[in-house]
Amino acid sequence: MIDRRAFILTGVAGAASTLLPTLSLAAPDAEKQSQVAAWNNQWQPLLEESFVVEEAGRLLTRLKLSELREGTKAPHVDQFHLYFTNTSAVTLEEGSYYLHHPEHGSQHLFLQPVIRSSGEPYYRATFSLLVEGSGYV
Repeated sequence: MIDRRAFILTGVAGAASTLLPTLSLAAPDAEKQSQVAAWNNQWQPLLEESFVVEEAGRLLTRLKLSELREGTKAPHVDQFHLYFTNTSAVTLEEGSYYLHHPEHGSQHLFLQPVIRSSGEPYYRATFSLLVEGSGYV
């Protein structure tokens, strides 16, 4: 497992290079929709789909993609979150894991455990995208 500091130092580009083959990390050219909306459209077909979570080649658990949510708005950053529910009693620590989908391949994501008010554990993966024309890209 890669810890948060190592993940941040590697950067999103390093994590992005391992995205599912059918999903494009490069934000689609969408004049009328934000990068977040375009990315959500790419992840939408995977809602309610199950992913096997692996670490160092070991099967740890299965997670189900349960929600896509837009994140914090900023002038130069678009952000969105993927939320996964745990389908087993195994608890994952915050860290970087490989998620494997049988039809779409493997994805390396940094997951943060979050507890809902109901007490149900779930996990969040956050993507922050620099906005074209913001002077940062």
